[in-house]
Amino acid sequence: MAFRSAYSSKAARLAASLLPPLGRFVRRATILAAAFALLLPATAASGDDERNRTDRLVVAVTQTVDTFNPFMSFFAIGYTISGLVYDSLIDWDSKDFSAKPSLATGWTVSPDRLTWTFNIRSGVKFSDGTPLTAKDVEFTFHTMMTNEDARASASDLVENFASVDAPDDTTFVVRLKEPTNQMLALDNAIVPRHIWKDRLGDLGEYKNFDFPTVGSGPFQVVEYETDQFIRLKANPDYWGGAPAYDELVFRHFKNADAPVQALQTGEVDLVSGLLPAQYKALEGEEGITLNRAPGRRTSSITFNVGARTRDGKPFGDGHPALKDPAVRQALHHAIDKQELIRKVDDGMAEEGVSYIPPIFSTYFWQPSDEEKVRFDLDEANRILDEAGYARGPDGVRVDPKSGRPLRFRLLNHSDTPTESTDSRFLEGWWEKIGVDVEVQSQDSGKLNDSLYQGRYDIIFSGWGVGPDPTFIFSLYTCGTLPPDDTGRFRDTDTFYCNPEFDRLHEQQKRETDIEKRAELVKRMQRILYTDAPVITLRYRNVLEAYRSDRWTGFVEQPEGDGMIYGQMGNWSFLSARPVAPKEAAADTGGVSSGTLLGLGAAAVVLAGGAAWYVWRRHTTEDERV
Repeated sequence: MAFRSAYSSKAARLAASLLPPLGRFVRRATILAAAFALLLPATAASGDDERNRTDRLVVAVTQTVDTFNPFMSFFAIGYTISGLVYDSLIDWDSKDFSAKPSLATGWTVSPDRLTWTFNIRSGVKFSDGTPLTAKDVEFTFHTMMTNEDARASASDLVENFASVDAPDDTTFVVRLKEPTNQMLALDNAIVPRHIWKDRLGDLGEYKNFDFPTVGSGPFQVVEYETDQFIRLKANPDYWGGAPAYDELVFRHFKNADAPVQALQTGEVDLVSGLLPAQYKALEGEEGITLNRAPGRRTSSITFNVGARTRDGKPFGDGHPALKDPAVRQALHHAIDKQELIRKVDDGMAEEGVSYIPPIFSTYFWQPSDEEKVRFDLDEANRILDEAGYARGPDGVRVDPKSGRPLRFRLLNHSDTPTESTDSRFLEGWWEKIGVDVEVQSQDSGKLNDSLYQGRYDIIFSGWGVGPDPTFIFSLYTCGTLPPDDTGRFRDTDTFYCNPEFDRLHEQQKRETDIEKRAELVKRMQRILYTDAPVITLRYRNVLEAYRSDRWTGFVEQPEGDGMIYGQMGNWSFLSARPVAPKEAAADTGGVSSGTLLGLGAAAVVLAGGAAWYVWRRHTTEDERV
């Protein structure tokens, strides 16, 4: 994808001026040089020309972007970008994750709790200057209610909506079919009607790669290069106050070591998701501050319990034995979670139970001593013996119904090195109970495609969990089974369907008493724990590091001992500010001027080589044709 705007970077202009005139091939190479220059630390041009000064916060990421369409985004990075570009009715307080006003400045509820009236903030404008009104809010929710693609990604949120209406520019009204406690969890992106009304016909395919993106949030995406970077520009007219810096860049890395090296050299400013060894290696390093916090993400494995459509049509190629809870329970007993935490996480995690992390203490469930699944290979073997899975001549057990050996494909993310290590532990433990494992690594996009197409047996998974438990548990309801076998509908996480679980899920949505609701949610967790369509391995601590010699002001969530990256609300990106004022002398941000010139020269060499390679590749392909 070509860049959409020019750079003022010295390195980019220098690279362009030195390249030979090779026509369109040089232009492609110049683009590469510009991309390289973008990834360098922010710097000032000569003199005091403010127009060439840029305060740029660079954040390291390893996850691939699937889309900038907020209706269709499923990856964590997509949610992060959506929260920066668009506003929502409510937000989550940085102090304690409680609901707080955002676009909605307040709300009232009718006595029967069926009508919710939200007061929409006046004076808000989208980044193209168009006023945001209640009509945009109405359009967003009406799209979620009626458009097949948008509804597939938000069915649990809007299925109880009877109607939505905007009687005037500052009033938004929702009428419900039944009372619910979800109305203060409306944190979805509000999109501009004048842009998105023309996208409804192909909403499921639309990636929103039209830059700059138009939203009402504090930033807008102005450039994107697949698996290289996402560049966002600060919105100076943001109603909540303009960010204290000019640009926010998410720089993509393909392995876990490169971001740490980039942090040390000053090429990036913030790295989250550090491995324990990396975290410890950075202790005491000048100019770098570490942050360790309880996380809100789960680390899990998910079973293909029988991929099928809503009308019961099977698809995919999952192993039939995994439909049997006994097999899943045996595999659960053959996982030493404490050993994983000791060996893989260096103790920086908590043992996993269900999909609500301990950070959300109201809904967190802990099994009793009798219910707790402990690492016990003898118990795992006993379960499989009693269920009739006898060992074959090679020691691998055989499914008595299908006659197939218990040989399972275990898929992990190639960009998450800890999953590779986890896989080897699981492979060794499961071999001791007569289960054979073939470990396969795939990038995030391919792995997710495999999941939703039902082409897997066991797959590593994980979700960022929010304060309200409804969405995360909707993944295991019968209603999220796909309407067809195309893999387009991406709600389910395991193709699990249990009527009793569904009944409790509906009940907890309507229960307004927090204690009673929490009890219902805990009963749901007990069902998942027993049926084991998913096994939560651990809740990892968030391990982060940032260039405190260049940046300050990061607000943590929850405040005091919380995370910087991966928040509900992106408070850290709104609160960050450069250590030195923009009027101070030019600073290369940790990279010496000699190194910077060397990198600029390298960009020229790389660009020249790339131009020759593109030209050579183009001509040979023409000749082959």
